[in-house]
Amino acid sequence: MAASDESESGEALTVEDRLMLDLFEPDEEPFIIVDTALCQRCVPKPCLYVCPAQVYVWEDNQLLYNPEGCIELGACTVVCDRIGEGAIRWDYPRGGHGVEFKYG
Repeated sequence: MAASDESESGEALTVEDRLMLDLFEPDEEPFIIVDTALCQRCVPKPCLYVCPAQVYVWEDNQLLYNPEGCIELGACTVVCDRIGEGAIRWDYPRGGHGVEFKYG
């Protein structure tokens, strides 16, 4: 295991630990747009399971999402179009905005 894969105590970093080290530069222009009304009738809700950053959560019978946690994988829009109701529109943030990875 490489030194960058370990915490200061020598323990392996989890995916969650690594995500906490990423930087995010917010953009006033939304790069994730969700038609949450469509999410109401979506049975499989694949966005809840495919996003490693857990941008999407189902709470109080509605979809909530936080774009500031997005690691720009784009899987949410793919599974939503193929398995879900096509509610998610996702694109990369404008230049200079979005995620900056500390660990590749």
